[in-house]
Amino acid sequence: MTTTSEAPDRKLTAKGLATRERIVRAAAELIYEHGAQNTNNEQIREAAGVSGSQLTRHFPTKESLVRAVLAWQAD
Repeated sequence: MTTTSEAPDRKLTAKGLATRERIVRAAAELIYEHGAQNTNNEQIREAAGVSGSQLTRHFPTKESLVRAVLAWQAD
């Protein structure tokens, strides 16, 4: 299951989609356990196994990440 909060003109490779999915899954788990306010980028980066630049590339704001998590959970 992939998330679809991408800008329409932005294409991701299979590897990019897999990275995005890992980030969303890790964030969903952390947000469930600790709440959105108590979950930070460092925790998400560590849980997803991604760099800060990868996290920022896919989700420039915390709001964009939380929206992707909600969309993923709704699917």
